[in-house]
Amino acid sequence: MNGRILCAIVTLTPSPHCFAQDKDGKKPVDITPQIHGTLRGKYEYQPNDKAGRFEVRTARVSINGNLSEIISYKAEIDLCDEGEIKMLDAYARIQPTTGLQFTIGQERVPFTIDAHRSPHQQYFANRSFIAKQVGNVRDVGAEVSYKCHPGFPFVIRAGLFNGSGLTNQKDFWTNNINISAKAEMYPLPDWNKTNKG
Repeated sequence: MNGRILCAIVTLTPSPHCFAQDKDGKKPVDITPQIHGTLRGKYEYQPNDKAGRFEVRTARVSINGNLSEIISYKAEIDLCDEGEIKMLDAYARIQPTTGLQFTIGQERVPFTIDAHRSPHQQYFANRSFIAKQVGNVRDVGAEVSYKCHPGFPFVIRAGLFNGSGLTNQKDFWTNNINISAKAEMYPLPDWNKTNKG
């Protein structure tokens, strides 16, 4: 009896890794979803008011992965962005060839470097003022990106976006689509040059 129960548990337990293989026998694609999270709490004190507070600044959870060799996805939600729940990213991406990719869905608009860093990648406790006030823009749209290496890494990103922002998608119709583009060059290790428009 115990042997049957053990066999049933082992049979019904999902494998920690899932792979998809094309019919022509190419290498398998790992389709296991990856789950990530970032929790950032802080304490602030204002000497003038002689008062302080604790705050959960960020509580992000994301899931991303591959559906095939050329199709991937990402969904990210912030459960506590200064007390509000926000869907940050929800997109699908197709990469038909090396270096070229198409993305459709909600994502960060390609405009700055600092704003594209997740909270766990930041150098300091808070973003720079410019990144927080100007470059922190997420929207729904489509983007094309091309990465090449003509002697040094070079990335060009351009997209068309609604201009509705994160929460105003349902009844938002426009005849003025927003365009955003960014070119990044990395001529030396740890150095970059970015132009955007």
